Amino acid sequence: MGREASFELNCSRFSDNLLDIIKLLNSFGWTYYDEDEHAEYLPVGDRDSFDWQMGEITEGDLYAIIDRKQQRGETVGLVMYYRDTEYGITLLAANTSEISIMPNINRKTLDEDDDTDSVTDVSWYAERIIQKLIWYNCDVDSFKFEEYTD
Repeated sequence: MGREASFELNCSRFSDNLLDIIKLLNSFGWTYYDEDEHAEYLPVGDRDSFDWQMGEITEGDLYAIIDRKQQRGETVGLVMYYRDTEYGITLLAANTSEISIMPNINRKTLDEDDDTDSVTDVSWYAERIIQKLIWYNCDVDSFKFEEYTD
């Protein structure tokens, strides 16, 4: 048995463009690339089959995919990592009013010796995502956190 966690944010008053939120996250430490310089994302035309792609891709090409997916009303999916750590998130959103962020890559927990059953360190993620968005003038109209055992 393990734990699943997710944040849901509404940033629609800041921008209707998901790319604005993603670029902002990147500006304060969340990168699209793993240690091998690969990005993991949902391709255009995925139609919610969640056929994740992983490979070398330029930032410009990644932005074009995200922009095209949002124009088509598709779910944007992107894996991001926090600078100089092993912690990552999966971002899923079709618009800026319902951005789901799952802290599912080496999830930071309150008991670092037990990352399977320990509770997520909510404040670590809130400080590095929600608080920073607010500091960078992104209106976060609402957010919620959920965690459950699977």
